[in-house]
Amino acid sequence: MKMSGLLSRRSHDLDGVVGAVRHIRAGSSPHRKLGPKDVAVLDLNRTSADTARALVEAGVAAVIHVPRAGQEMLPRAAFRTLAASTIPVVEDADLSAVAEGTKVRVDEGVVYSVKTEDELASGRESGPATLLAEVDAAESGYVESALAHLANATEFLSLEHPLLLDGEGLPQIDVEFADRHVVVVTGDESSQAQLADLKPFIKEYRPLLVGVDGGAELLRSAKLSADVVVATPTAVSEEVLTDGAVLVVPADRDGRAEGLERVTELGVGATTFPAAATARDMALLLAFHNGAEMIVVTGGDRGLENVFGPSSAPSSTMVDTAVSSRLVHADACSTLYRSRGAGIGLALVVLAALVAVAAVVVARDSAQDLLIWAVDMWNGFALWVQGLVR
Repeated sequence: MKMSGLLSRRSHDLDGVVGAVRHIRAGSSPHRKLGPKDVAVLDLNRTSADTARALVEAGVAAVIHVPRAGQEMLPRAAFRTLAASTIPVVEDADLSAVAEGTKVRVDEGVVYSVKTEDELASGRESGPATLLAEVDAAESGYVESALAHLANATEFLSLEHPLLLDGEGLPQIDVEFADRHVVVVTGDESSQAQLADLKPFIKEYRPLLVGVDGGAELLRSAKLSADVVVATPTAVSEEVLTDGAVLVVPADRDGRAEGLERVTELGVGATTFPAAATARDMALLLAFHNGAEMIVVTGGDRGLENVFGPSSAPSSTMVDTAVSSRLVHADACSTLYRSRGAGIGLALVVLAALVAVAAVVVARDSAQDLLIWAVDMWNGFALWVQGLVR
């Protein structure tokens, strides 16, 4: 018997299920050709019930749940849908770095390469009873976290409503926000990639740039000059503090601010901002109450998936509500800008086509006919372009 035939037979005789890795991005629908020879890898905390039902209908070999780092289970219907099926569900086996289409074998929570039989990741296989118990516990924990978060947010509102509603207590700084676009860059993990996506928007609109704590370092590494830095002086580099940006130092409500000694040593000016808010929230309030036309903020989205989590500040819930009429998340801004750019590009292509057609008309018809045709075409074209850029 040939060795290749022996290896193939042994692979099939091993325990577990075999399939090709299929990464399913959050918010996207499963591929139509998904079937029993596939292993779906996705974050069930961000998976809809419709997607889970599609996986069950496709009869995938297994589902690998890869949550965001540090995120606990959310009470999503997707877990209950899978618990009612016979599909093996493996939690916390990180296959995010395994290439699409890689053949794997899943056995008792361990994922092996079919080709080499090396262990690629390990987690825990959760049966229906375990999944249901976990999602019930997640539901209770989620509600308790929400209640605690909202209680703290309400306490913040009672303390800081003059600041939220009327901007009382805002520091006076020499920066003109009125009628300007403002980009607030935080130090979140996602901010670096979001800032790169915002580069075309920044290049065209020249917004005011506000760096918040580590976000000021990200702006500097991207070769962008911050107009304002809202940060604790000990949390950023000397280069950030001396780059010439207006420095705002977060302070407690009693006026005490950490790191002012460093500012004094460097001989740079700074303004304190006493409030019970985070540095990010202070930056948003500065922009909003000083008349910014639009405020783009980087960092994690504050959807229901994470707004009540331990890393989410209760003050941000109230601040985001206060500035919501002008607040745009960085991901949404980048998407809209790309769509707008594509529309204008298409408009230019159409304009070139009209010029080419005009040349043909000139060669064949009279000047009067050309003039009538050109006016009609231009009016229609202008109206169409207006629709693209609104």
